[in-house]
Amino acid sequence: MGIKNEWILGVSTNSIEVIQNVHGNEVASFFEDKALNQTEENQIYCENISGKNLLCNIKLDTQNGETIYEYSIIRDIYAELFPKICTYFICFTLLLILLSIWYTNFISNKLYSDIHKLQIYTRKITKKEKFNEISIDTNDKELQNLVGDLKVLKETLDREEALRQSTLQYISHEMKTPIMIIEGYTSSAKDNLFPKGDLNSTLDTILNQTIRIKQKVKDLITVIKIESDDYLLSSNSSVNLFETINEVLTLLKCNYSTKKIKLNIPEDIFIETDKEQLKIIFENLITNQIKYSKDFFSISCHQKNDKLFFYFFNDGDKIGEKIKPFLFSPFIKEYHGGSGLGLSICKSIITKMKGSIYLKETTVGTLFVIELPL
Repeated sequence: MGIKNEWILGVSTNSIEVIQNVHGNEVASFFEDKALNQTEENQIYCENISGKNLLCNIKLDTQNGETIYEYSIIRDIYAELFPKICTYFICFTLLLILLSIWYTNFISNKLYSDIHKLQIYTRKITKKEKFNEISIDTNDKELQNLVGDLKVLKETLDREEALRQSTLQYISHEMKTPIMIIEGYTSSAKDNLFPKGDLNSTLDTILNQTIRIKQKVKDLITVIKIESDDYLLSSNSSVNLFETINEVLTLLKCNYSTKKIKLNIPEDIFIETDKEQLKIIFENLITNQIKYSKDFFSISCHQKNDKLFFYFFNDGDKIGEKIKPFLFSPFIKEYHGGSGLGLSICKSIITKMKGSIYLKETTVGTLFVIELPL
């Protein structure tokens, strides 16, 4: 603060020589004159001498008939440094205010920029416009959470839009043919023309196409229902796997009467799950085994630790390489035909059961593996 390396402590003495040695001749002479002219017994002086602010208390006393002068002098550091302190304080305060204004503007501009980006992303999501990954460089946790929520929202809307488009394509392609057949056969029958030769055969064809549409609608409703976020499994119950699979096989027996089946399911394995949803999985997978197998298909199961492993194998053609990446997506069909929804339904239900399903590579035939928590 500009204080020189000299005595600043108080000096109390009755010898003017001590003051002279500490503060110099000019100070000593000045206060010696003040003492000689002082009439008060005790008096304080505040003076600036030789660039020094000094406080001096001069006390008059009498000893052995002589007047004694007692000097108490101290540097008035407060008076010397107060202007500097005020100057430094004002400069520091102004600097702090300027820095605060700059930093506040910087933060507010950055925050406004991030919020503006989020507004743009929100508008694009609302208008279903295509854009790249949402990216905002910020350390604000609330903004980071908001960006995460927008990403989830975008993914959800993209998934729903893809499902909507796929549903429309599915309806336009899969429903059009049976509806046209029903319409054509019905119009012909009204004119007493029977494309199948007689009325009963024509009505059988119409009935079969009606059943076909009914099954497709059922599958479509199941997919949409399962894909929704609020879809929940029913309460779990203890399900006997051997009995459940046999129920499904009995239901589908007329469809595989000419094919051989090998069943290797222990009769004493139980699983805590939703039985109706489990039957939907088995119905779709067994239907695929029947449809795509040539002469033979098999179903086996074994328990390992806290998991159950199911193996569905058929001796049909291997699945094409092009379709493998999309095998469990909705509306994906092999060249054999079908609705293209069965594996997607299985995948969705199994995922909600906290399990997994995948295609396992084999030298011949096709093998699907299901893993479910016991």
